Amino acid sequence: MIRAALAGREVLVVLPTGFGKSACYQVPSMVLPKPVVLISPLLALLRDQHEKLIKRNIPCVRLDGTVRGKLRREALERIVAGGSLLVMTTPETLGSAEAAEALRRSGISLAAIDEAHCISAWGHDFRPAYLQIGERLRDLGGPSIMALTATATENVREDIVRFLGLSAPELVAASPHRANLAFEVLESRSEARLRALMRFAKRLRRPGIIYCSTTREVDNVYMALQMLRIPAHRYHGKMTSTERNHEQEMYMKAGRRTVMVATSAFGLGIDKPDIRYIVHYQAPASLEQYVQEAGRAGRDGQKANCILLYDPDDRTIHEALLAKSRVRPEQLYRLGAALAAWKGEGRTPEREPLALSAQLSSRVTEALLSVLEEAGLVSLADGGPIEILAAAESIEAQSRSLAGQFETLRTQDSRRLDNLGEYAHSAECRAVFLRRYFGEEDGTTCGLCDICRGRPERPDSFWEPIAQPEHRKKKRRRRRGRRRGQPAHAPGPAAAPGARAEAPETPELPSDGEGVPDWVDDG
Repeated sequence: MIRAALAGREVLVVLPTGFGKSACYQVPSMVLPKPVVLISPLLALLRDQHEKLIKRNIPCVRLDGTVRGKLRREALERIVAGGSLLVMTTPETLGSAEAAEALRRSGISLAAIDEAHCISAWGHDFRPAYLQIGERLRDLGGPSIMALTATATENVREDIVRFLGLSAPELVAASPHRANLAFEVLESRSEARLRALMRFAKRLRRPGIIYCSTTREVDNVYMALQMLRIPAHRYHGKMTSTERNHEQEMYMKAGRRTVMVATSAFGLGIDKPDIRYIVHYQAPASLEQYVQEAGRAGRDGQKANCILLYDPDDRTIHEALLAKSRVRPEQLYRLGAALAAWKGEGRTPEREPLALSAQLSSRVTEALLSVLEEAGLVSLADGGPIEILAAAESIEAQSRSLAGQFETLRTQDSRRLDNLGEYAHSAECRAVFLRRYFGEEDGTTCGLCDICRGRPERPDSFWEPIAQPEHRKKKRRRRRGRRRGQPAHAPGPAAAPGARAEAPETPELPSDGEGVPDWVDDG
């Protein structure tokens, strides 16, 4: 794939986590005569890679929304200077006027798009700027493109090729399954699921990651781990940026044997090779997401456990999240009607006034405009007015016809949830099932998963409440010296004759205000 990139050919790279995708663009950046641009949605990944490359004296600059003032001016000047250089940026910054101008002056040898599946997966974290990457790059001279992702079905690969405008790309793909990962599914509900999770957390080797679908469950599981004195961190979107960064830094420290409880917001781009287990306390929204998150375990090649605690009722959580996040067909109708009105009045709309007239948020409007641009109905200048290309009498009707795309997305969402349920209830080797899902016909069993080993029968005690550890009482130190004029064995002035020294207070367990959960056995 590196040879193809150096030769100017376009490449689609689908390799599991830990297979060295970053080398695919880092090596060309040291060889090609003009800058290589890495476009990634992950600020943590950009920061981490930038720091490591700088330590190795590899020419690179980072340009994103967090780089400001003098550092931003220096980064732009270095880009303009050109030469062999890795420019690390985000989809949003790529569309900024100053970044575009600097890259036009330097030229681009290769553009690498990381997490390219985001172009297809319009989830609750969907970023409209992803759909505009192909157009942005064409405006910058149309460099050869390398798209990289850890997981992609055939449909997702087709979306990547279409939205980026790739021309007969060379496909480099490997099985999403790694031989050292032991997959297991344990069906469990309500309190029994939390008890099972705590037993796994006590018995499995650390470090590990526990994934939850909601911030509320992250907090609940984190509190439960603290009660059982299992060293843990947490990470979710309702925490401040400072809190999240601190928790991630503490977890990532070498040699620490702790547990991270997190939503799917944690993990993309992290480089911790010794993660010994991934437990999904709640089922994710798709097998693509599950395999990508499970693949963060065992990057050192040693055995790691990937356990799914499956409750069929988890489906309702994802259906609710997707219903809120997916663009609805009626939103496209409203935008088409607003555009028709502006066109009929002979006016050219700006983004904010158009969003107001269509009664849509700026984020949804931007996403829908990207779809209309691909269909040739509008032309989007960089942050400027929107040029309406279709006639007023036809744009509303054409917008309605495009709404079928969103109905298709909703159907695909439902099918992905069905596939996850099929995986959980399958009696087939987990590795064989996953390989077939991603388009591979290799029927070789893994020998590690719960199906290959035979589903272990859990004793009744496995589902029983776990005893809460007793607090260790601190021993009070004796004073070695004595106050002047005081007998060696006399009590202190505040103590009554014959009184005993008061024991230090035992710290209270953390509580969410609703008392101790009923799965905790205080006895």
